[in-house]
Amino acid sequence: RDDGNVVGLVLTGSRGNRFCVTDASDWDIRLVVRDGARDDYRARLGTPHGSALEVVVLTLDALAAVGELGSPSARDRPSYVHAQVVVDTDGRVGAVVDSLRALTPEPAHALAAETLDDYVNSYHRSAKSHRLGHGIEAHLDAAESIPRLLDTLFALNGRVRPFNKLLRFELEQRPLDGDVWATGSLLQRLEKIVATGDLAEQQRLFRDVEGLARAHGLGDVIDGWEPDVPRLRGES
Repeated sequence: RDDGNVVGLVLTGSRGNRFCVTDASDWDIRLVVRDGARDDYRARLGTPHGSALEVVVLTLDALAAVGELGSPSARDRPSYVHAQVVVDTDGRVGAVVDSLRALTPEPAHALAAETLDDYVNSYHRSAKSHRLGHGIEAHLDAAESIPRLLDTLFALNGRVRPFNKLLRFELEQRPLDGDVWATGSLLQRLEKIVATGDLAEQQRLFRDVEGLARAHGLGDVIDGWEPDVPRLRGES
């Protein structure tokens, strides 16, 4: 707190989320320092992954870059949804972390469009492999479709998809909008698809996803898969 080069300190991970904390849980620290101090503080205070006290040293600009779609660091954004800002010398770290907790409408819509198309792509491959009698191929594509679907569902709710470890916790705390996406039934459906690649369940899920997509102005993404959309619905 007294170091003039330190801009802030953020606690992430299990302790930051206050979830699944045990005596063996490590401490995941993001130490935010001034631009010119990064290399020195990284050499002196940074620790390797797996350390009991895991310290990542970064600048405020690097922290903000976590919120940029497509940036290499964007994959770490879920770390900040429930993170605790422990030190914030001038309010800037808290403001950035707050901006990482949710998606604003325009980026959310763009992300949902991209990940929806990826979901349909994987599901389409799974359905095609089912028709050809390629069991393991169909199953793998079915499983790969689920992360992209979750990205879409959370984006359409203006939220950041959590890490898988926190999925149930996040959905139980804040369910997705709409009865069809009720937490218990949704997780059961996803588990069935991941575990078995069941085509009928994928078809039912696609029909619900299509309705959601069209309600959010993403019908063009679905229509881009014509003339196969009826088949994806299970109509032929």
